[in-house]
Amino acid sequence: MDSPDSLGTVLVTGGCGRIGSRLVKALLSNPTSSVHVVSRNPTSNLHTNAKYHPANLTNAEQVAAVLQEVKPTVIFHCASPDYLAPDKELWHTNVIGTRVLLQCAAKCSSVKALVYTSSNSAIVPAAPGVVQTEETAKLQDEHSKIDMYSKTKGIGDREVLAANNPSELLTAVLRIPVHVQLGDDKLKYEFCYDGKVVEAHILAAKALLGELTSKPATKKVNGEAFFISDGISMPFFEFARKVYASAGHPVANDEIKVMPLWFMAHLGTRKPELRRLDMDHFKKSVAWKIGKAKTVLGYEPVTDQDEVLKKCVESCMVHCGLIVGSEVPVGAIKQL
Repeated sequence: MDSPDSLGTVLVTGGCGRIGSRLVKALLSNPTSSVHVVSRNPTSNLHTNAKYHPANLTNAEQVAAVLQEVKPTVIFHCASPDYLAPDKELWHTNVIGTRVLLQCAAKCSSVKALVYTSSNSAIVPAAPGVVQTEETAKLQDEHSKIDMYSKTKGIGDREVLAANNPSELLTAVLRIPVHVQLGDDKLKYEFCYDGKVVEAHILAAKALLGELTSKPATKKVNGEAFFISDGISMPFFEFARKVYASAGHPVANDEIKVMPLWFMAHLGTRKPELRRLDMDHFKKSVAWKIGKAKTVLGYEPVTDQDEVLKKCVESCMVHCGLIVGSEVPVGAIKQL
């Protein structure tokens, strides 16, 4: 590596997705880092100075070939299908793909660290009012009676942590908020600005590499999971109404119509996108503390969530052609 701030050569799985592509952009801002992306079909959200490698994560030969060609020092594992993707696709990518990547990374001498993008869906919801920590949180597993996305993210989360081996490969997991919610809007959830999600990934990677060259730290990063968010727990639709207000359409309390959660299970005769198991998941809260990420990684959430949200919404509206012109400063995030 050319400087203390360099991550050397990095490989991002899922680097054409929402979080992955933003991470690639941030990594490219450091000229001492060489950025590579592995994707099944790298055709969207491309960045000029990144190098793209078509490969299927479930194919060990393809993955090993990419690692041998790229020789990355750090892998950011962001790949995951959409929440509503077919169960088979979710299992293949989030479980089999993660296992193959871990096995190949452990055999590749250049790879020193792997950071995995997990989510709130991987966590078993707590009782209402309980704010979880990394020590109290329990992961979904293959026996969980829950949707396949949550189950497979929980399995991937657990297996990445289990793969941590100081003599071969250092791993860390970041758990970020990803939400869909129905119900009476009393339960609290987490939200996070994408820019801060990206920042947390880079902080975790630097911390892992730092542990290779420094004395054992009292606040260990390798083999650890970290909750990442804006540090403000709130009901889902309270946040949604902040978005509406930022777009110039505030919603008054007397305009709100509440649809009970049970009602959604009986709408229509077609197979619903949200199944009964999914809706049961939304009856409980996934709110958490970010003290560990702040103390160990040096992570700091946004200082003013409302201000950042306003800028994001304004920029998104300009991007979508909903308004002409904007006071959004140069460099603000282009999409919500």
